This record gives sequence, structure tokens and C-alpha cells, in this order.
Amino acid sequence: MESTVESLSPIKKKIGVALPPEEVRAQLDEAYRGLQRRARIKGFRPGKVPRPILERYYGEQVQSEVIGKLIQDSYARALEEHHLHAVARPEIVAEEVRPDAGLRYSATIEIKPEVEVRDYSGLEVERSVTPVEDAEVEAQIERLRQSFAQMVRREDRDTIENGDLVEIAYTGVVEGRVLKGASAENRVIEIGSQTFPPPFEEHLIGVRRGESVHIDVAYPEHHRSSEIAGKTITFRVEVKEIGEKVLPALDDDLAKDHGECASLGELRDKIRASLASRAEREADEQVRANLVKRLIEINPIDVPDALVAHRFASMLRELGIPADGAAGTPELQAELDRIRGELRARAHESVHAALLLERIATQEHLEVADTEIDERIAQIVRAAPRERERLADLYGSAEARREVREHVAEQKALEWLVEHARIAARAEHS
Repeated sequence: MESTVESLSPIKKKIGVALPPEEVRAQLDEAYRGLQRRARIKGFRPGKVPRPILERYYGEQVQSEVIGKLIQDSYARALEEHHLHAVARPEIVAEEVRPDAGLRYSATIEIKPEVEVRDYSGLEVERSVTPVEDAEVEAQIERLRQSFAQMVRREDRDTIENGDLVEIAYTGVVEGRVLKGASAENRVIEIGSQTFPPPFEEHLIGVRRGESVHIDVAYPEHHRSSEIAGKTITFRVEVKEIGEKVLPALDDDLAKDHGECASLGELRDKIRASLASRAEREADEQVRANLVKRLIEINPIDVPDALVAHRFASMLRELGIPADGAAGTPELQAELDRIRGELRARAHESVHAALLLERIATQEHLEVADTEIDERIAQIVRAAPRERERLADLYGSAEARREVREHVAEQKALEWLVEHARIAARAEHS
């Protein structure tokens, strides 16, 4: 096998591969010997079918399979020979495929850029902590009260009004079948809270206690669940009870029973401390984000399109946004296009940052031990106990462990940037 590499750009290479006729013929001969043992053709004993007959029946299929295997194997050998690491599948172009002349093809690939990151030690950023407002503390206490609200049966009327708490039983039906996960026997909802998509709650207004109704809810084309995207679900709803929300008193008993504090004042202090701690964490995260942004500005590089496309697709999946397709209205289509544009830019920035951080880890000799990889994988598995077996299998592969190693190295590089940055505190006023 002969192979060459042509540099199309710092991140794009074109590999040329040529296999001699004897290697192609040897693989074809081996394929036909295997086929001869398996083939069953009328008029010939098993294992005795002549090759010309096999070529007549299976020639195109055999040649296609052999050429595919030759390309796959030789491509892997060429990458290893030239010390190249492709970040996506190659673009293969067959230039000559004849057993008597051999096999020649080209494979165009994208690779990670070879960069030397500069001026990354001592980056200057500001750190500002947003002070906790009294209104935030009171809003948190009110959310606590709301979470412990009780439903008390209404005796003054038996029809639903906006703001009522309603206990319902419901079943969702789509295209004549019951939708999995869209049913409950004793669900309490607050009318007007938009717990369900419109017009579910609106159609319950005026319904009497004990009555049953059917409510049609149309789901948008871009809904994250393909099972209901663009479809109408009919909810069969029975109103079991109508009540009003009764909140616990805003006093020391609330703090003792639900805030684990001796008094309301202590509860306020506890909430303020929690909010202040969150503000500190957010300030630290903003410092990291600003350091990365500054790092990118100082170190422009060519970013592989394949890595950006992969990251962009992951973002779309996480948010339940379709990669393409028409939306229901021009307004919705425009909004989706805007969101996709923002996500694509963020994906590009994310990959750019990852490549720089990975290189900083190398330049600063920030090693990642196998035990650190094991612990990171264990954290991922613990976070999704229902997926334990699948994740364990997934992260058992060498490729998956390599990706985890790269991620841990990037995190170490980011912490290195923080430790060596010049961070100035900026006062924030209420």
C-alpha cells in the first residue's frame, strides 16, 4: 500500500491511497473461496460451484464488499502511518477500482488544528457579585409557602373558576390510542397556572364537580416528543373535586415546620445566606466564561466544521429543537431560525474553547490519571441510575474513555487559567 497526504488547510487533509492489483485480487480470491463454501445454486453440489458461475450471480455484491473492506482497512492504516486523528468520517472518492489495475482512492478528512496557545497566563478579568435584595428573600419565602399550600373543598359553589385548585383524573388519547405517560387518577392543578398547555385549563372553567369533559390540545410541530409533535391529543377529564388554596401563615411555625429554623427571622437569614452563596458561584462561573472569551479573542484558530456540527446537534437535542423542517407559522419559523443561529455560534465558540484548553493542558503538563477518569465516569453513572448498564457499556470503550480524559483535561486547564488570572473585584450596588 502507498499513501500520501496533501494539506488543504491547517485542519483539512487529503489522503491518497493506492493498493496494488495483487492485494485486490488476493482479497477477491478469499471472498470467492468463502462464498463457494456457502453458496447453494441449483445444479451444483455444495462447495463445488465454479467461480465463473459465482461471478455471474454475485459478482457486483462481492466486489462491492471487498472494495469496502479494503478501503476501511487501508484508511485506518494510512491514518496510523501519518499520525493523523480524524474528527469525523472521511469523504471517500474512488479514483480507480479494477482488480487488474488495483485500487486508488482519496479520503478527505478534518483534523484538530495543531496550535500553540499564547498569552494565556495572567489574563485580566473582573469579578462582580450581585448583592441579595430583600425582595429576593421574600420571594423565596413566598415560594416556600406556596409549596406547602393545602387544598380545602369549596362549599360555596360546585363549578370551576379561575384560580381554583381542582383534583382531576385524566387520560390522553392520540389517534385512537392511549398515550403513555399522559394519564393520572388524582392530579391537583391550579386553574390559570398553565400547568398544562392551552386550552386545557381554560376549558375546565365552568365545569361542575363530578362532570367529565373531552379537551383537545394541539401540540406544535417542533415539540421535543416526536410521538405528539404536530398532533392533537384528546384529554378525557373527570373533575373529582374543587377547592381553594390555603397557605400556611407567615410566622415562626412556618420556619419551624418547613424551614427547619427556630424563627421566621432565622429562616430569612438562612435564605439570604443561600442566595448569597449562589451569587458567589454565579460570579465564579462568569469569571470562567470571561476568561474563556478572552482566551478565544487572543488565540484565533481554524475550527473543524465537523466538531461544530456535532456540538450543534447535541445542543439541539438537549433543548428539543428540530435540526430543520418547517414550523407552524412564519413567526415561529423565524424564532426557530434565530435560536438555531445563536446555538450554532455558541457551538463554534464551545469547540474553539475546548481545543485551546486541551492544548493548554498539554503545554502545562496537566496530566489526567486513570483514577480521575474512573471517578468522572462513576459520577455520570450515579447521576442516571436507570441508565446504569447502558452507560457502563458505553464508557467501557477506549474511545469513550479518551473523550472523558479530554474533558477532564479541559476542566483542569480552565482551573489553571483561574488560578493564574488577575481577577479584580468590582463592587455591585443595590
